[in-house]
Amino acid sequence: MIIKVNSVKNRHLKRVLEHSVYIAIVVVLIPGLFYFEVFIVLPSVVEEWTREYCIHVSCAMFLLFNIIGNLIYGVFTDTSIKGKFLRSNNDRDWSLCAVCECYRPPRAWHCEMCNICVLKRDHHCSFFACCVGYFNHRYFMLFTMYVFIAMLYAIYFNIMYLSQFVSWNHGLVLMKFIFPIASFFIDFGDETLYVLVLVINLIIAAFTGFLFFYHLRNVIRGKTVPEAKHCKKDFLYDKGWKLNIIEVFGERWYLTWILPFIRSPLPGNGIEWNVEDKYK
Repeated sequence: MIIKVNSVKNRHLKRVLEHSVYIAIVVVLIPGLFYFEVFIVLPSVVEEWTREYCIHVSCAMFLLFNIIGNLIYGVFTDTSIKGKFLRSNNDRDWSLCAVCECYRPPRAWHCEMCNICVLKRDHHCSFFACCVGYFNHRYFMLFTMYVFIAMLYAIYFNIMYLSQFVSWNHGLVLMKFIFPIASFFIDFGDETLYVLVLVINLIIAAFTGFLFFYHLRNVIRGKTVPEAKHCKKDFLYDKGWKLNIIEVFGERWYLTWILPFIRSPLPGNGIEWNVEDKYK
């Protein structure tokens, strides 16, 4: 009983921390980086109010809108079994969830953090503070893609910006890149701050780039993260790369990258899975 109470407390604590991280990303990190790049870095590299400047500002606004939009849609799109009518003519591969006390369809699994079964559960995402499943997988993919693109964009301009005033100083500037946090406290100044921002850009770009391409590989193969780890051959739900993409991004998959609120109906409901039309 004590172990169960402690488990519940730990889960609640983790949920609070995840939601705090989510709020910090939306309210502090994304607006802060956007302000720095658009209002400090860009004007020092490109002459203000020229055609080139307006194009870059428009691109930055487009990236910002898609990052925040996909983040919000991903969080508030319910992909759990809650409120779903779990009934199928074919109950093969259905399993019993002892926690939810119901039969769950294939590819649905219980998440200890969310404390509910999730349809076509891919993984629990700390950025979204919820699970990535059948109905919000699209938003996770586009969120990581646009963060990755935005970071590469920012890195390019940050390097140009830093090159204007960073001094080599017998190679000591490299220490600021290797130990940015320590340099922030030992030798605080504009140069150290801008180096720290560049290092943050590099870390986020590497992380989100890895996430995007890893999960894109799974999407093309029609697999979730657990299925990619455990199902090596003769995967039943692989319908071919195009249908696998449609399964995640919907019927209008070629338009979903433009704006997060573009409607693109998914071909199924996350409950019933037809394995007979594998390569149609």
